[in-house]
Amino acid sequence: MPRSCSLTRAGLASPAEWSLDDETLVVAPDGAPPEACPVREIAGIGGDDYTLEVKLADGGFTLGKLGADGSTLQERLRRLWLPQRAAALRLAGTGDPQPYSGAVGPAGAGRPFRGLLFDDLLAFAPDGADVEPLFLPLVKAVTFDESGYVVRVQPWDGGAVEFARLAGRTEEFARGLRDRRGALAAAASRVLAAHLPALGPASLAALAAVWLAGRVLSTADLDRSARGAADAALASWAAALPRRAEADALRRWAAGTVFLGYSRADALGAAPETSAEPSPTEKTGTSGEEGAAASGAPPDALLWLLAARGDAWLLEELTVGDHATYRFQAGPELPELVSRLLCAPQFSREALYLPLEKLVAARSELAIAARELPFLAALRQRFRSRILHGGAKAWQDAISRVG
Repeated sequence: MPRSCSLTRAGLASPAEWSLDDETLVVAPDGAPPEACPVREIAGIGGDDYTLEVKLADGGFTLGKLGADGSTLQERLRRLWLPQRAAALRLAGTGDPQPYSGAVGPAGAGRPFRGLLFDDLLAFAPDGADVEPLFLPLVKAVTFDESGYVVRVQPWDGGAVEFARLAGRTEEFARGLRDRRGALAAAASRVLAAHLPALGPASLAALAAVWLAGRVLSTADLDRSARGAADAALASWAAALPRRAEADALRRWAAGTVFLGYSRADALGAAPETSAEPSPTEKTGTSGEEGAAASGAPPDALLWLLAARGDAWLLEELTVGDHATYRFQAGPELPELVSRLLCAPQFSREALYLPLEKLVAARSELAIAARELPFLAALRQRFRSRILHGGAKAWQDAISRVG
């Protein structure tokens, strides 16, 4: 049953009615057609018990004079919105999410937030703002200040995010973050032990503490974490993969500026992008993971190589061999952006490289993230082209012209 309110937005102030089902907020101004606002397309919710502020990527509106219905509308819309918006932004992580609410920001001065803690990320939304991802593989440390009941999350790239006022669940929240971060480190240890036999247990433990699935690190940073780690990754892991020849070519092209990262085996799961002709290394057949892939055994992770020459960057997936080479033009911020890409639990390659006007029909589910997820939008701005693997010479000629 529609309820009365006032509607205010750019160029309009009018009495109106609203109604809300599980997926859509409908607002009908007096004397005008009703307008349907899908919950998943709302980019932020604010207001109080009598006013609802709805933020959209290209505008927004305010519903006022809500009366006794205001608090009910606020609560129900916020409860519906967070999981739907996270899914629309491709931020629905793995595992069953645990809901939390409190304040985010400097202790004592934070904004209210609601969040969903998955196994691999915290998707949280400050009051009036959009959902933000805090990818747990990119978290260096989680600390709990018992005196102030503040949880401090420190990413590897500096800065910190503070959470407080979690209604008696602050310690539980801190433990949940720590446990999940620890589980990711344990998973990293298993993957690295399987692929880096030259490293001893102490070196593997040190490396797994910093090189988690999704995090892209320079070869220099890998070696700083564990001596010989970069050479081990290239000599054993990369050397056993279908795109090992491309890895060598990209290292020569970059003249030393090389980064490595790995992602979950189910990451970037769109359709193959190759031509009919395989890579020369795929024709020969090898033992190890390449042979396992040929026999149908799935890989446990996908190894990625990011190479730079000046402001030109090339990103190559080495494990499966059905991905194109991605070309970007960017500065030193690109490895961090690529890390976020590889951490994203529901990333699709098409959301990175297809123009917005092509994200229609079956691909329309990707459009919201492509437009409105900040790190993905930043990568799309820096993306220049794909280089398809149509044969060794054609591919080599194509990368030689880059940079």
